[in-house]
Amino acid sequence: MNRKDALEEFFLDQKLRGNSKLTTEYYERALRFFYDFVGDIDTNEITLITCKRYVVHLQEDPTKSTVTVQSYVRALRAYLKWLYDNEYIEKNIPEKLKLPKAQFKVQDILTEDEIQNLLSCFDENTFEGLRNLCMISFMLGSGLRLNEVITMQKAHVHVDAGYAIVNGKGNKQRNVPISEFTKEKLEKFERIRPNTKLMFTQSDGKELSRNTMKDIFRKLKIKTGIPRLHAHLLRHTFATMYLGNGGNIYTLQTILGHTSLEMVKKYLHISPQYVVANFASFSPLDVKKADTMIFGK
Repeated sequence: MNRKDALEEFFLDQKLRGNSKLTTEYYERALRFFYDFVGDIDTNEITLITCKRYVVHLQEDPTKSTVTVQSYVRALRAYLKWLYDNEYIEKNIPEKLKLPKAQFKVQDILTEDEIQNLLSCFDENTFEGLRNLCMISFMLGSGLRLNEVITMQKAHVHVDAGYAIVNGKGNKQRNVPISEFTKEKLEKFERIRPNTKLMFTQSDGKELSRNTMKDIFRKLKIKTGIPRLHAHLLRHTFATMYLGNGGNIYTLQTILGHTSLEMVKKYLHISPQYVVANFASFSPLDVKKADTMIFGK
């Protein structure tokens, strides 16, 4: 099968499976890099050695992080598995194409002062200010992804009951608790929002685009003086602080919508403020109980 027909059918199957537009765009981007490297070849010309050379090519690209490389290889493996399952290639290449390791980086989550700084940036007396505060509150207070916020249905937000139904990755729905802070802002926003199916829109009822959201975060970076601020940092801050405050990891898995507990464990790292605040309670040099001191009286 030629490249064009293979990709057309592959993306058609992604739509039939109910994968989101973002997932499709992710596959398109990753597979474009693959075919840019191997050229316009038919599926039966794809070999394991070709794929390994492609992985090395990605790893040698200084513009791509180890996480990006792993993401692109994961997309390639999914495509190759689809080709094999549909008998468009004879060998099960993805079975032998190992996923390269990605360097785990502990993210510097928002501090409590930075959170207060962020929340104070919004003018609640304006439509955009109150709307943006509500959206940020959903990300920071309930761990929602950016796309989950801008596609949220008004009918799925149950403020009085304290939860919202969210459409996550793979078009999978889940119930997410709403923080008391967010509930308060949503009740205020409900009085001025346009009568639309989507919870958050432009003032004229038009949908919010990802470019609009990028512009919102660009302005927030300047206003708060927090250059690392982005949507996923809010979700990451929520998850880390949720566990740091004693939250259950299994409950967090449900809230975040992760299918694997391994995906949640990355939030188990402790943020610097928790480490510093509690260190003296556990360090053998700081604990002042005579019956437990191990370095003498």
